[in-house]
Amino acid sequence: MKKTTSANYRQRLTMVIDYIHDNINGNLDVNTLADVAFLSPYHFHRIYREIMQEPVNATVRRLRLQKAAIHLIRTDKSLSTIAKEVSYGSVEAFTRAFTKQFGASPGTYRSAKQNSNISDEPFIAMLPIEQKRCDTMYNVETISIDKMNLAGFSHKGDYMEITNTFEKLFMNAGSQNLLNEQTRSFGLYYDDPKSVDVEELRSMACLTIDESQSLDSEFERVTVPAGKCVSILFKGPYAELEKPYDWLFGHWIPNNEKEIADFPPFEEYLNDPKTTPPNELLTRIYCLLS
Repeated sequence: MKKTTSANYRQRLTMVIDYIHDNINGNLDVNTLADVAFLSPYHFHRIYREIMQEPVNATVRRLRLQKAAIHLIRTDKSLSTIAKEVSYGSVEAFTRAFTKQFGASPGTYRSAKQNSNISDEPFIAMLPIEQKRCDTMYNVETISIDKMNLAGFSHKGDYMEITNTFEKLFMNAGSQNLLNEQTRSFGLYYDDPKSVDVEELRSMACLTIDESQSLDSEFERVTVPAGKCVSILFKGPYAELEKPYDWLFGHWIPNNEKEIADFPPFEEYLNDPKTTPPNELLTRIYCLLS
C-alpha cells in the first residue's frame, strides 16, 4: 500500500463520512467503516477519533439525527417511520436521543420548525481544518522485533482492571513452570477505550513462552509476527497510557509515511508494578507496520 500523509488520512476519513451518509440506515459497524478507510479495525477507532475530534459512533449518531431532523422539517412521516429510517429500534429510543441532541422532542422540533418556515438543517459532520494541538511530544522509534509466541488469558472490560487477569495468568503460569528469567509480560489491546463501551473492551494479558511448551486448556496462544514496529517508551502510571496512544495515532502516524499492520497495538511491561512506584513504571508501546 502506498505511503501515507496527513492529507491522505483526511481523504480516507472523508470517504468514511460519505459512506455513512449514503448508508445512514445500514449496519455501520467498525469493520465496514475501517474497510472504507483502508485501515485495520484495530487502529481505525483511534485514528478517526483523533483526527475527527470525536468517536466514529458519535458521528454516526449525529448524522442519523441530522437526517431525522430533515425528515421532521420536510415531510409528514410518522415518528415511528423516521425512527426506523435512521436505525433506531423504537420511537422511545429515538425520542431520547433526539431530545438530548436538539434540546426538544421530535414533535416539538417539527412543530417549531415547520411553523417558522425556516429549513435550518442541523450541523453537518466536517473534518477539522486544523489538527488537534499536541502539547506533549513523545519519542517514536522504528524498531524490528522477532516473532514472539505468547500464552495468555482474555480480558473483557475496563483496561485498568486487566491487572486481575495478569495476577491469574502468572499464578497459573508459575504453577506449570512456565516462568523463567527470560519471561516477558505483554498486554494486547483490541479496542479504543474512548470509542467502545467499557464493558465491551477486549484485551489479553500475555507472557512469552517457547513454541514447544505444552499448555493447559485455559491458556490461549497468540503469535506476534516478526517485523518492523513504531514504538514509544512511556514512563509513568498505567492510567496515563492513553496520552501517548492519542499522540501516536492522532498526530505522529498521520504525519509520517508509515502504514500500520492489521494487528492490535500491544504493550510490554518492563518493571514490576508490585515493587515500582507508579511514576517509575516503564511501558513500551508497539504498533506493527505493514
